[in-house]
Amino acid sequence: MATLNVKDALSYLDQVKVQFAEHPDVYNRFLDIMKDFKSQTIDTPGVIERVSTLFRGHPSLIQGFNTFLPPGYRIERPAALASPAQSTG
Repeated sequence: MATLNVKDALSYLDQVKVQFAEHPDVYNRFLDIMKDFKSQTIDTPGVIERVSTLFRGHPSLIQGFNTFLPPGYRIERPAALASPAQSTG
């Protein structure tokens, strides 16, 4: 896994801001979640749950957030949302 740097973090924040340009409250909530995480008000599973809920319907942002998680943690896309196609087995 590549080392996270400030440029990557700022780039991701820009992606979030652009994605929710019409809904700045979502971006601000994301910043609040990150502040709580940094101050250890919420733990890693808590931040995963909140970010997953906040970015529901935006899989690229959820995948991008994995970069910020400590080793051993990852947000997986639920199988039901991964593909609309159903197998006919």
